[in-house]
This record gives sequence, structure tokens and C-alpha cells, in this order.
Amino acid sequence: MRAVNLVPVEERRGGGAAGGRSGGAAYVLLGLLAVLVVVVSFYTLEKRSVGEKRSELATVERQAAAVEAQAAELASFVQFAGLRARRTQTVSSLAASRFDWSHALRELARVVPPNVSLTGLQGTVAPGVTLKASIAGQTSGLRSALAVPAVEIVGCTTDQTSVARMITRMRLIDGVTRVALQSSVKADASGGRGGSSGDDCRQGNARFPQFALVIFFDPAAGGVPTAAKGAGRIVAAQRIPNGATGPAGPAATTQGTP
Repeated sequence: MRAVNLVPVEERRGGGAAGGRSGGAAYVLLGLLAVLVVVVSFYTLEKRSVGEKRSELATVERQAAAVEAQAAELASFVQFAGLRARRTQTVSSLAASRFDWSHALRELARVVPPNVSLTGLQGTVAPGVTLKASIAGQTSGLRSALAVPAVEIVGCTTDQTSVARMITRMRLIDGVTRVALQSSVKADASGGRGGSSGDDCRQGNARFPQFALVIFFDPAAGGVPTAAKGAGRIVAAQRIPNGATGPAGPAATTQGTP
């Protein structure tokens, strides 16, 4: 008898050509589906990341706008703070460079000899300061020598020896570094008392000399330092002319630096 295989062709071992072809297509389809899933997942993640970045950017922009608005509101306070700092610095500088005139004048009054009368006195912190009532014309040649506080004095005394004593006493004032004598002049006897001017303390007396001197002090704190102090030295700007009567007065008195 002839053997007959009753198993359907598609269920037989090894399958047919059609079965092999359908199985390969299934694998290809599964691969495509896997690739599609990966692409979709990557796209979704990237889209979510871009959305988060945009959200963060919007938040930062809002914060920056808020900070700018706050800075604009505080700009006036910053300007005021700067103005306050500048004014404080100016006031501090002025206070540091202020000279104690009350102490200087108190010391001056304490040491002036009793036989000396003063007709002019002015104090300035530096050369070039203009005062309404000034005696600078009589001491301008000396006052400009040092850029420090100084007192200019014009007065009279009984004799030239008293002028020298006046200079020595001025050197005793606290803070004085130099005493400079501009002039010490006696009156012309031919003028007489009647010919004297109202601002001449000699009143025509040929024995009384009229002197002009400058007292230099230590520079004020924060002020311009002097180039050469010459501490302890008394100088004279010009010789003292002889009076019409009586012996010639001393030309100048110089005291050595201690």
C-alpha cells in the first residue's frame, strides 16, 4: 500500500515557504515597532525638556523684571547715599583742617608785654585769604612764605628793645614755629604829634617804634604741610631805620634754632 501523510501542509515540521516568509515579515514589523517606540519616547522626553526650559526661562525673566523694578525704586536712595557719603567726607575734611583760633588768641593775649599796644591783628589759615578789613599790605611779603595758619600783627611799643622782647614772647605761644618781623620803624621827629595819622599808634612820638610781624603756627591737621618750618628762628624782613633823635635801633634779632 502507498503511505499517505494526513498532517496539513502548514502544520508539518519545517513549514512551507509561505510560512517562512510570513515569520520573517513579523520580525521586521516588530523591529520597526520597537524603533518607532524609541523615537516617540525620545521625542516626548525632548519636548518635555524644552517645555521645562521655557518655563524656567519665563520664571527667570519675571524675576529679572522684578529686580529691575526694585532697582529703579532704590536708585534715588543710592544717589542719596552717595551724596551723603560725599558730604560727610567734605565735613570731615573741613573739621580735620580747622585751626583752633580761640586757643591761639588766648595764648597771644597771655604773652603780650604790658608796654605793647596792638592796632591791627588778623589770622588766616593760608596765604591769599582776603579779609574785609585787612592789614595784609603791611605784612604781605612775609605771610606768603608758608602755607600754614598765621597771625599778622601791627602795633607800637616804647622802644626797639621792647620790639625784640615782643618777638621773643611770641615764640612762647603754643604751636608757633616761626616769628617773622616785617618792620619796626620810628616816627619822623619833624612831623610832630600833630602830623600823625589816626591809625599810627606812635602819635608822632619819635621814640616809639611801630612794628609789623607775622606769627606762623603748626599746619592744621589735614592741612598743607610747610616745606621748611624753621622752628625756633626769628627773622626780619628789613632793617629798622634810625629815628630822628636818639640812638639807632637794632636792625633785626635772630635767635638760633634750639
